[in-house]
Amino acid sequence: MRPENKAALSNWTWGRQSVDLLAQLPVYASAHEWLRVLKRLQPRLYSISSSPKECPGEAHLTVSPVRYNYQGVPRRGVCSTYLADRSPGDRVAVYLQPSTNFRPPRESDTPMIMIGPGTGIAPFRGFLQERRALGHTGPNWLFFGEQHAETDYYYRDEIEKMHADGLLTELDLAFSRDQQEKVYVQHLMRKRGAQLWSWLQDGAQLYVCGSANPMAKDVDRALCEIAAEHGNLDLDAAEEYAQSLSADKRYHRDVY
Repeated sequence: MRPENKAALSNWTWGRQSVDLLAQLPVYASAHEWLRVLKRLQPRLYSISSSPKECPGEAHLTVSPVRYNYQGVPRRGVCSTYLADRSPGDRVAVYLQPSTNFRPPRESDTPMIMIGPGTGIAPFRGFLQERRALGHTGPNWLFFGEQHAETDYYYRDEIEKMHADGLLTELDLAFSRDQQEKVYVQHLMRKRGAQLWSWLQDGAQLYVCGSANPMAKDVDRALCEIAAEHGNLDLDAAEEYAQSLSADKRYHRDVY
């Protein structure tokens, strides 16, 4: 627990849960005492990956079940596996958490840039369905990434049809394990930096959904580098530019 052992503590705690510590160092207490120190189970929030205008009476979710072994002990995500293991017809208790800012552009002609690796693609499928249903004319650009195209290209047929139909103007894919050198969405952003900067100059709104660490941080860093390179800004000015996009409600993040 000493400050100089921060890295060792991080390595030791990875994959461990409270029950593992208690198994190693048993503590005997009453149920009342346990309730005073254990936190309530936090709600799991999932982005709705469909538009009610295109799928009335339905709400689609994009769920990747968390399953792994820790020192031979099987572990699983609380909500993801609960949902994945339900049978058709099962009833599941849910509630809605409104989002006031993370939604498609209101103006029909506003360009939209979406960065959603993994299950972060969920809201953007809904955004594209919504814009199609509303007849929006603004261009749409999706950056999507996962490990393998063969098994992890979520909504492949639907996304490629949107691209072929012109609803999805630009589509950049990063499958990190399909080649020797790992490629992520932030690498594709830098590669397409000049065009991405042009879209931003044309008033595009930028959306990021997915893992906060490290993906969202890497995307934010890539955005600043693009602004510096293609906007001829120094690093401080590039960071201020990214902050100004947020202040102007043009840079939206739904990260976890």
